[in-house]
Amino acid sequence: MEDFFRGVMSKEFAKKWEFGMVSGNGKQGVVVLGDPISETIIGNHISLYLPYGNDYQIPDMASYLETFREIIKTEGYDIANERYYEEAVRRGYAGLQMSDPSHPGFHLNIKSDISDFADYKRYTNFENGEIGVTFLDELGRHHFRRTFVSRADDLIIHHISNDQNDINCRLNVADYDQPLLSKTRSLNESGIGLRYQYSHDAGGYDVHIQVVVKNGEVMIRDREICINHAENVLILMKITVHENMETAIVIPIDLKGLPLDYDKLLARHDPIHREMFQRVSLELAGAESGRVQPTEILIEQAQTDGQLPRALIEKMYDAGRYMFICSAGEYIPNLQGIWSGDFNPPWSGDYTFDTNVQLAIASGLYSGLFEGIEGLFKLVKKFLPEWRENAQKYYGCRGILSSIHSSNSGIHVHWNVDWPLHLWTCGAGWLGHWFYDYYLHIGDKIFLKNEVIPYLKECVLFYEDFLILDDDTGYYRFTPSYSAENGCGDNATQDIAVAKEVLTNLIQAHKELGINPPEIQKWEAMLKKLPPYLINAEGALKEWAIPEKGENYNHRHFSHLYPIFQSREFNQESQPELWQASLIALEKRLEAWMRNADGDTTSSHGRMHAALCATRLNLPNIAYEAIQMMVLSNSIFPTLMTSHYNDFNIFNVDANGAIPQIIHEMLLYGEVGKIILLGAVPEILTKGKLSGISLPKEIKVDTLRWDLITKNLELALMSQVDQTVILEMPLFSGVEIDGFNDCQVDQSGEKIIVNLQKSKLTTLALKWC
Repeated sequence: MEDFFRGVMSKEFAKKWEFGMVSGNGKQGVVVLGDPISETIIGNHISLYLPYGNDYQIPDMASYLETFREIIKTEGYDIANERYYEEAVRRGYAGLQMSDPSHPGFHLNIKSDISDFADYKRYTNFENGEIGVTFLDELGRHHFRRTFVSRADDLIIHHISNDQNDINCRLNVADYDQPLLSKTRSLNESGIGLRYQYSHDAGGYDVHIQVVVKNGEVMIRDREICINHAENVLILMKITVHENMETAIVIPIDLKGLPLDYDKLLARHDPIHREMFQRVSLELAGAESGRVQPTEILIEQAQTDGQLPRALIEKMYDAGRYMFICSAGEYIPNLQGIWSGDFNPPWSGDYTFDTNVQLAIASGLYSGLFEGIEGLFKLVKKFLPEWRENAQKYYGCRGILSSIHSSNSGIHVHWNVDWPLHLWTCGAGWLGHWFYDYYLHIGDKIFLKNEVIPYLKECVLFYEDFLILDDDTGYYRFTPSYSAENGCGDNATQDIAVAKEVLTNLIQAHKELGINPPEIQKWEAMLKKLPPYLINAEGALKEWAIPEKGENYNHRHFSHLYPIFQSREFNQESQPELWQASLIALEKRLEAWMRNADGDTTSSHGRMHAALCATRLNLPNIAYEAIQMMVLSNSIFPTLMTSHYNDFNIFNVDANGAIPQIIHEMLLYGEVGKIILLGAVPEILTKGKLSGISLPKEIKVDTLRWDLITKNLELALMSQVDQTVILEMPLFSGVEIDGFNDCQVDQSGEKIIVNLQKSKLTTLALKWC
């Protein structure tokens, strides 16, 4: 296990599933926990959500919209929301309902014959997705347990061995005490078969556990598979989800053509996972000595020194990409990635669209994990019919209105007076960011035509019907409007920013294809009617673009800074006043919330958005501080999976998804026609190398090397199209070209203009004062 550097190692076993080592293939997942005497393998599947039998019926409130708006105008949102809720209940609304919760597929318990153990180690190899456990028993025998989820064979695979080729263990599957799930079981010497039927749905799932024992004795006793004196034990596991259990055919694991040898099975899977993981890499100088240390040691060192070891930063970067590789493809990571250990996860462990999903997938494009982002498009297509129903019944609008919480259903019934989430109308448009950004990275014009434009059109259709013209200002008015979980008020800044991005990208998409339909004039006119952002008396960008609505700085969401952290709408040159107002708005949030011991929560997703704002605003200390807080406050497990709150409270992977992107943007990020270099690099990242990053407009960063001490930088780029880009280094002065190859370069002040030629590797060397 010391042969690899990219992963985590621990000398402490996991007592709870949240501390377990995890792996996955984008469809199935596994959690390994427990001590060597009693170990547990939890099987997961991306589509396992327990139907609660909720009444997913939307009240038809379209005819009430004008009344609702009038009450907002004359009596305010508090009274309007109360009356809206009363009317919704009168029209059949059942009240706020949680989405169907994510749940595990099975718990396989493995009990050994040992009575004591020493020299315990467990690890996860991020490069191939293998989980391992090694230890010595009371007789000095060296034991090995190894687990992975195969991309080649779509199986969860576990192997038990020791150096004496003498394995004794008992296998059984836990009975779930879950009244909404009925089960039938088959058991023999070859394995275990389970069929689960949902009580409130026609669907369910099968579990097949195939046990291959080499030269040992196998018997059934007390509903357990008892194995004695085996050379080794190979366990193959698979979860198959069915929409209708009455017609579902039981398909056991087909052993024909499978090599019943762990190493050979791993060899089929390894290159697939490894290629994905190695598409990008981060190397920080001096990190080598720390890469093989137990994660607890690195975390303890950080908490003692108040500074993150560079080896730990590398591992946090790798862990975020590893989470995404394991959890995305079939769909995308939910709140818990692809993993669940119980039937009652917080917030149902669902897809939460008002910030968490967006963070979980934040680094997918830059990491070149395009197939994972394609899981988003599959998920959105699944929900589109219900999102159209949301738009029609709540607002009488064409187009789409996304839900906030979804798992089995995209129907939006997660709201009440205290949490009026049905007033948050920008969710679908926010997801549209990834449709267009995906195109910018891969340049697929068929995708642009057939997927991006139709989706953005559905978002715009909603705005065409929903927006009302304010006769007093001549601008549209967003009413009702909601700034995610921080209250109601007309013209939430994020509503305006998302609408602006959707319209801008839709117009630009048509220009990319060289088509000019008459609707473009209508969309351009809509853009001009969007209300301007406002700046308050303290100089901060307001969360609501109306004068009368005040600010609540003590909040974990950073929605009003969407033009900074997501859409890249303006910069210091294009709109310096808004740029400065955004700086002040961020500082106000940090003071009142992130650095405030009495802040409203210790939410990791808030820290991540603070860091993403900081990278775009060229504030390296703040970006680093947000990541550092994850470690210092125990918001990251020894496996380097993250928690929602401090002190390992609630397993939640959205911060995992964001951390690699924060590090990317510390070092470089791209816009069409521009690349920002070392725009938020903290001093701790003195030197290093970043390789393989994908940037918008089909640019791949072959390598970025930097050294803050010698004040030089080397950059190698490959573009798939001829284009001109401007390189900027906003934190440094006196930047000069120190050499270049296979490109044309000009310098104008602090800006370096580079003409990239299609499919030609361009190298540049820069230095500064």
